[in-house]
Amino acid sequence: MIEAKIIFFLLLIAFGLSISKLKYSNQLRITEKLILIIFFFSISIFILNPTLLDAIASLLKIERGRDFLFYILIPSSIWLGIRNHLRLNYLSSKLSKISSELALKNPYKF
Repeated sequence: MIEAKIIFFLLLIAFGLSISKLKYSNQLRITEKLILIIFFFSISIFILNPTLLDAIASLLKIERGRDFLFYILIPSSIWLGIRNHLRLNYLSSKLSKISSELALKNPYKF
């Protein structure tokens, strides 16, 4: 169990450092970055002390701590899916606009 905690904690640190280096130009808003930092901090606490999950779950009248994690996963997955969908639509419309402008400026060049 201790080896798994060490591995998960090291992976969490690596992911946290990679996300902290992302800039605003990569379409990551400051609020999203703050949410991710809080998320990584809380996950590291749960890795070091998994009984906290059961304590939080019992406060919320949830039977097990693992169920509490699942209930958090559902809305966060929906939020990430919607956010990615909006980003893809934005990039697609921007690409279409750029290609249309280039086609109007240079109609005979391929």
